[in-house]
Amino acid sequence: MTPQSEAERSGAVAAGLDLTRIYDVADLVNSDRVLFASAPITCPDRPPSPPRQLSPARWSSLSRPGIYTITAPTCPLTSPHDSSSDLCPRDNGSVSSTTTFALIRHGQTDWNAALRIQGRSDIPLNDTGRGQAADAVGHLAAHDWDFVVSSPLSRAAETADLIAEGLGLTVNRRIPEIVERNYGPAEGLSAGPELDALRVPGGPTGIGGFRGAETESSVAVRGVEALQQLARNHPGARIIVVSHGTLIRLTLMHALDQPVATIRNASLNVVAHDEAGWTLDILNGEPVPASLLPAT
Repeated sequence: MTPQSEAERSGAVAAGLDLTRIYDVADLVNSDRVLFASAPITCPDRPPSPPRQLSPARWSSLSRPGIYTITAPTCPLTSPHDSSSDLCPRDNGSVSSTTTFALIRHGQTDWNAALRIQGRSDIPLNDTGRGQAADAVGHLAAHDWDFVVSSPLSRAAETADLIAEGLGLTVNRRIPEIVERNYGPAEGLSAGPELDALRVPGGPTGIGGFRGAETESSVAVRGVEALQQLARNHPGARIIVVSHGTLIRLTLMHALDQPVATIRNASLNVVAHDEAGWTLDILNGEPVPASLLPAT
């Protein structure tokens, strides 16, 4: 990008514009306060990136709207740490090292509707869940995203596939480390004496665990480590991660060191990671009040 001042550059970065990665040489024209671009670059083994639009809200955050020219470097090789990646990474020295995650719980299943514990049991989406995944596309479309990853369980994988199709993105990987908590003998049960007999008190949520189940701390650690690995492999990327309610909740609690509410089906949860740590921006589709952000 060749803006006339550092203030303009900062404004463009704050707007979330993918300046050095997406386009080779592109003219960006302010037309009705929406940014248009042309001449996408071609990355090795990847279809050309389509022209993108910047929403009016993001365009207005630029310090001085006008006409810009973007010049990108040659598309870098994919990450050596992740041979399955087909993402053409950002030039983070020029843009940002902040990696942003949209953490999406899968859509509803019949066991969700019946309030039965699922865990590792591979229960598919129901029609309500598929509708929730379609609704999630509308919320996610207000932001720019690079690619999608998901848990390998079918309810998360199908949710991810529906979201990716709706946004014109690729499901890059199925990540075993973001599978749901293993609830052991509690899986399939709903509230009642049989479930109560399995309960073990304690844990960060106050709910505790169940005999024969994976501990809350184990879930939290593997969830955070999976996101950190994605951030190392794709610094500066914006990644949709489709997973499970308990995994997302415990991961956020561990990353932020604060309580987090139950995660709703297919709700939008946005968290950013950089050198300073983690910042939660959206929880269950709502902006996070400043009073709930971690102290600095």
